[in-house]
Amino acid sequence: MVNNNYKMLITGVSGLLGNNLAGYFKDKYEILGLYYRHPVAIKGIVTEKCDISDDSLLRKITKDFRPSVIIHCASLTNIDQCETDMSLTRKVNVLSNRNIIDAISGMDAKLIYISTDAVYDGIKGNFSENDTVNPLNYYGLSKYEGEQEVLKRENSLVLRTNIFGWNIQNKLSLGEWILEELKAGRKINCFKDAYFSTIYTLELARVIDIAVKNNLSGIYNCGATNSCSKYEFACKIASCFGFDKTFIAPVSIDDFGFKAKRGKKLTLNVNKLQKKLDYKLPTVEQSIESFYKDYKCGLPDMIKKGQSASREEFNFIPYGRHWIDENDIQAVAIVLRSDKITQGPVVEKYEHSVAEYCGAKYAVAVNSATSALHIACLAIGLGKEDILWTSPNTFVASANCALYCGANPDFVDIDKITYNISINALEAKLDEAEKKGCLPKIIIPVHFAGQSCEMEQIYKLSKKYNFTIIEDACHAIGGSYNNIKIGSCNFSDMAVFSFHPVKTITTGEGGMVLTNRSDLYDKLICLRTHGITRNSHLMTDKSHGPWYYQQIDLGMNYRITDIQAAMGLSQLRRIDMFVSRRHELAQRYNEALSDLPLILPWQHPDAYSSFHLYVVRLKLDKINKTRGEVFEKLHHKGIGVNVHYIPVHTQPFYTRLGFFKGQFPEAEKYYEEAITLPLFPSMTDKEQDRVIQALEEVLS
Repeated sequence: MVNNNYKMLITGVSGLLGNNLAGYFKDKYEILGLYYRHPVAIKGIVTEKCDISDDSLLRKITKDFRPSVIIHCASLTNIDQCETDMSLTRKVNVLSNRNIIDAISGMDAKLIYISTDAVYDGIKGNFSENDTVNPLNYYGLSKYEGEQEVLKRENSLVLRTNIFGWNIQNKLSLGEWILEELKAGRKINCFKDAYFSTIYTLELARVIDIAVKNNLSGIYNCGATNSCSKYEFACKIASCFGFDKTFIAPVSIDDFGFKAKRGKKLTLNVNKLQKKLDYKLPTVEQSIESFYKDYKCGLPDMIKKGQSASREEFNFIPYGRHWIDENDIQAVAIVLRSDKITQGPVVEKYEHSVAEYCGAKYAVAVNSATSALHIACLAIGLGKEDILWTSPNTFVASANCALYCGANPDFVDIDKITYNISINALEAKLDEAEKKGCLPKIIIPVHFAGQSCEMEQIYKLSKKYNFTIIEDACHAIGGSYNNIKIGSCNFSDMAVFSFHPVKTITTGEGGMVLTNRSDLYDKLICLRTHGITRNSHLMTDKSHGPWYYQQIDLGMNYRITDIQAAMGLSQLRRIDMFVSRRHELAQRYNEALSDLPLILPWQHPDAYSSFHLYVVRLKLDKINKTRGEVFEKLHHKGIGVNVHYIPVHTQPFYTRLGFFKGQFPEAEKYYEEAITLPLFPSMTDKEQDRVIQALEEVLS
């Protein structure tokens, strides 16, 4: 469903890149595509004729449409034509940029300009963004001058690139031309001395998508992570599509009578972009593989018929995704129109609702689960010289909360089947700690992936060894243990939830502590807000009046807003549906992946997981690939797998505290083999089938 709060304007929609971007983004944005000479009809997209050099028309269109993102693809790209008709080239490639900026003046719109590798001279190759721009032809110069116009607008983005893909017009891209000629059995000449770092259009679209989400600005090279000559490129396409490479002849670019000079080594260094986005760009070979797969599934015909690419078939599938509906939006809107938007009645209502759902007496909502862990430890009185134990298979916050209090963190190795704290390892470590006189004050069991730890056994050990239990249930809201909701605190002193967007329900950011102890509840409430209380029973002297408060402890500002709580309340109404759908998807994975060289997640009979994560372990001895190779191949197929978690004790900060690799071998062995597959309630069966198919292909 299109989110009507987001509108995208694409210039040059009748061209190769503009059309492909329109298809990629059409399910994420309401799109208006502008064309000049070649009218196009694309299913699900509004297109309009517009001469972008007509500033008055452009102003009217942008004023009426009010885009939140503009991708400026339109330009004159025939290098020899640019050389012979510089006036037209300047009008299209330079002045149109100025017109767009003028047209969107005063609008909060992200402007993205698609530039070219031809801004470089092509002499040394492997150009970075800091290298001198020295175009050899007027096309490159006009695109560079166009960049300068775009960069006058704050927060704009320029991508220097070279692309190939499927064109809606009869004009063929390089990749299409090579295929057409080889299919017809005709011999072709390709340059052996012209090198580039070309990228497939839909791979570029994915990069733009990530860049928009990260609000990236500035100038970046965007292409393949490697390079090849155009002759090598043609040979790679022939190999991938199964054509005869002997039809391809290597020739020199010097032998062609071009009117304009061309750079020979227009290869790009894309490290800056990869680092900024934390995203691995494809190789030339991976782009060609994507080009081939889209060919096999009929994408060229879809584009020619104006159907374009669909999000369902070609978009990146993340490992987790929130599900916001109109009820959530309306709930937030109601609060925004009310008198209180922070620490008002909705926060309290949300707390009561979650406590009631879980069967706990009290709940305290805060701005993150990390904050929740921190004040839970403070409420217990954790301090200097105290010890806290948790699992090494968790996010760092589960251990960092000890350090925030000046205490000492330590870890208990995991069970090799559940990946939660091992009861045997815990009991053995407690016995040894008792002998040494260094028992923990707090133990934080982590309900990894949504499956509860064996809390009854941990609770019994707490009575024997006198420690407090704080459940890290950040993955687990909606799950159960012994047929009782996780968060009931039946076998713990407190439990902590996370409401991050990839969790079962979300408040955007947020967390909560649940407890059945009134003394802890009073402390948590106080610690959440600067250590301040208005409760006269907790004050050291008589209240001065209704305005009066006292700071009785050193607390934090960890408050959550009514805006967030409203979203959480709305989401809570669908929590059982969310968890049920996660179980359906997990069962589909179980059935489809059972014959692959994987260890599938095991479920304890006493636990009903919320299935926050679906983690498989690779049988590395059988697949002849590293986990890293599997990860990258899946990402390049648009499957957003992840890894949960890097053992905390191996992090550099913790090794400086004295921890070392090899200390918790089960957690480390698990980490080397683990990979998290996409799983979220709004995931369709078709999306999951894509994940399964991609995994089968990578592991075969």
